[in-house]
Amino acid sequence: MKNKEKKHEGLDRYIILAVFIFAASAAIIYNLAKIQIINGQKYKEESVYRLAATGSIYPKRGDIYDRNGVPIAGSRMGYCAQYVDVKMPAKEKNQMLLELIKVLEKDGKTIKSRLKNYIDINPVRFKTDAPETFIKNIAKTEEDAKYIITAEQAFQYMREKTFEIDPSYTVEEAFKIMQLRYEILLSQPQLNNPMILAEDISVEVMSELEERSSEFRGVTTFVKPYRVYYEAASLLPHVLGYVSEISADDLAKFNEELKDDENSVPYAAGDIVGQMGIERAAESLLRGIKGKTFREVDENGRTTTSYTEREAVPGNDIYLTLDVKLQKIARDALISNIQRIRTIKDKKNFHDADAGAVVVMDVNTGEILAMASYPDFDPRAFLENNTEAINAIRNAPNSPMFNRATSGNYAPGSTYKPLVAIAALETGTITPYTKIRCPYREEIGNMVFTNLEGDQGYINLEKALETSSNMYFYKVGVQTGIDNIVKWAKIFGFGNKTGIEIGESIGSLASKEYKKQNFGEDWYPANTAMASIGQLYNAFTPVQIANYVATIANDGKKYTPHLIKMAVDDDGKIVYEPSTEYTQIPAKQSTIDAVKKGMIAVTNKTDGTAASHFKDLPFKVAGKTGTSETGYESTSSSNGLFVCYAPYDKPEIAIAVVVEHGVWGAYTAPIAKEIIMEYFNLNKENNNNANQAAETIDIIW
Repeated sequence: MKNKEKKHEGLDRYIILAVFIFAASAAIIYNLAKIQIINGQKYKEESVYRLAATGSIYPKRGDIYDRNGVPIAGSRMGYCAQYVDVKMPAKEKNQMLLELIKVLEKDGKTIKSRLKNYIDINPVRFKTDAPETFIKNIAKTEEDAKYIITAEQAFQYMREKTFEIDPSYTVEEAFKIMQLRYEILLSQPQLNNPMILAEDISVEVMSELEERSSEFRGVTTFVKPYRVYYEAASLLPHVLGYVSEISADDLAKFNEELKDDENSVPYAAGDIVGQMGIERAAESLLRGIKGKTFREVDENGRTTTSYTEREAVPGNDIYLTLDVKLQKIARDALISNIQRIRTIKDKKNFHDADAGAVVVMDVNTGEILAMASYPDFDPRAFLENNTEAINAIRNAPNSPMFNRATSGNYAPGSTYKPLVAIAALETGTITPYTKIRCPYREEIGNMVFTNLEGDQGYINLEKALETSSNMYFYKVGVQTGIDNIVKWAKIFGFGNKTGIEIGESIGSLASKEYKKQNFGEDWYPANTAMASIGQLYNAFTPVQIANYVATIANDGKKYTPHLIKMAVDDDGKIVYEPSTEYTQIPAKQSTIDAVKKGMIAVTNKTDGTAASHFKDLPFKVAGKTGTSETGYESTSSSNGLFVCYAPYDKPEIAIAVVVEHGVWGAYTAPIAKEIIMEYFNLNKENNNNANQAAETIDIIW
C-alpha cells in the first residue's frame, strides 16, 4: 500500500511539474508571439526609432584676421534647444509646451512660427487674403475646411479640434501654444530632423531645460558655435561681409558644388553661411566639416546613450591683406573729406558730396592694403538677427551695403588720360616731345570743344598731364583712334573684372562695339574725343582704376588684386595662398617713363593740378586728378577722382579715390595724402588714433 501511495505521489509531482513547464512554455510562446507577430511592427518601429538617432556636431567657423593678426571675426560657443515630437495626450502636450515657452521667454526668445504669417490676435484677423494653404494644414478633413471661412472660425477650430487646447487658457496663451503646435505640425520633427526651438539661449535657461528634462519630454540642448565680429569689423564691412542662415537657393547651389567631393558634408537647412564679402567668397575655406553623433533615446525622447561617430573639423582661418590701422585712416579720411568738400565755396559745388570709395594697393604684389566704401554699415547688426536694425540698413539712403570700391561704376575723367597717352605713344601718334596746339576752342569732328585750361598754345605730353589739358587729349585721342585706345585699355584691365575675390562689376568701356550694341548707332570722331578724356561710356570701378595705376607704377607688371593673404588650418598649416604671378604689359619702358614724368608733374610742378597737397612730403608722389561729369551738372556736382602712387622713384603703394559729387578731382587728393602719411609713418598723431582699432578688438557687440 505504502509503495503504491509513494508511486502516486511521485507521479503527481511529475504531472504538476509538467503542467508548470507547459504553462510557462505557453506563456513564453504567447509573449514571443505577441512581441513578434501581434506587436512586432510596433516594436520594430520603436527599435528603429531608437537606433536611428544621429545628429550633427557644428564645426567652428574659421577666424578672420588682418595682415598683422588683428582679429576681425571669430567664434564663441552658445546653447540651443531642440525638440523631437513625442506622442502624448493633447492636454499634457499643450501644458508642457506652454511651460516650455515660458522658460524660453526668460531669455526673450519667441517661437518662430509660420502661423504668424496667416493669423493674428487682438483682434483675431487674417494677415492674408488667401489663406487656403493654412486652412488645409489645420483642417482635419476636407469637409471641415469648407466651413472655415473667417479668422475667428479658424482660431476656434484650432483651439477645439486641431490642437485640442483647453478652454481654461487665455486667448494669448492659446495663441502661443498654437504657434508652436502649428510649427510642429509642419516640421514633423523626428530624431534625425529635430526642430530648433531657440538659438543662443543663456546658461541659466539651458540649465533649467536640462534639470526639467523629465517634464519637457522630447526637448534637448546642444552646443553650437556662433559668429563674433570684433570692433575692427566695423572698419571694413564691405570687405568682410556677414553671415546668416542659408537660403533655399544657396542650399541647392552649394550642395550641387559639393556633390563630387567625397570628403565634404552637405549643407542643411538652418546652416549659417557667408552672404557677401570675404565671408561669402571664402565660404569653402571658412565653413569647416560637420561632425556626427549617435544618440539612443527612450520613448520620451530623452537621450539614454550617446557617442561621437565623427569629430567636427574646424574651418580654416583667413588672413587678409588689409592693414586695420591703414584701413581706419583710409575710411576716416574718406568720410571727413566728404564732409569737408560739402562746405567748400565754389560755384560748381552744390554741396552734395555724399558717398565715395578708396582703394590702396601694394604695387609689387597686388595685395589690397585698404578698401573703404562710404556710406557703410556695421556688420555686427546681422549677427543679432534684429529685423528692424537690418531693415534700417537695407533701406537707408545711398545704399550703405553697396560696395562702391568694387561695384561702383564711375567715369574716370582725366585719370584716364595716362592710358590714352600710352596708346598714342605706342602707336607712334606722338612722342614725349611732340607739341600739340591747344586753343581755348576748336571744332573736332563737326563738334566744337572747349579747353577748361584756356588757350595753352603748343604743349607736350608732360605739360598736358600736368595741367590736365582736355584739348590736348581730345586731339591726340582722335589721331590715335578709338580702336587703339580700346586695345590698350583692355590690356590694362578695363572692360574686364580684375579677379578680386569678392563681388565686382565689369564696368563699361567706350568703344564702337559698345555704342552699336547699346544704342544702335555709328561711332564718330567726336565720340573719340569725349572718350579720350574719360567720359562718354567709360565707367570703371575704383579697384580697376587702382590696378591700372599700380601697373603704371611698377613698369607694366599687372597683378591680380587680392584680399586674402593666406588661409591656415587648425594645425597652422597654410592651405591656400593666392598666385603671385603677373602679366607684363607690352608697352615700351620709354612709354611708361614718359607717362610717369607727366604724373610726377601733376603733384610737383607749379601748374600741377594737385601740387599744393604734396609739397611738404619727404619724397615725391606721382598722381593724376580727374573730374568726371555725370550729365546732371545743372543740379548736382561732378564726381571727383584722384589716383597716385608713392614714392615716385621706388613705388610701394597705389591709391584710387572717388568721391561722388566731389566737384573737382583736386578736392579728393587730401584723402590720398592722409593715407600716404599713415603708410609711411609720417603722422604720429594719426598713428596713435589708428591704434584704437586694435585696442578694442575684444569688444563683442
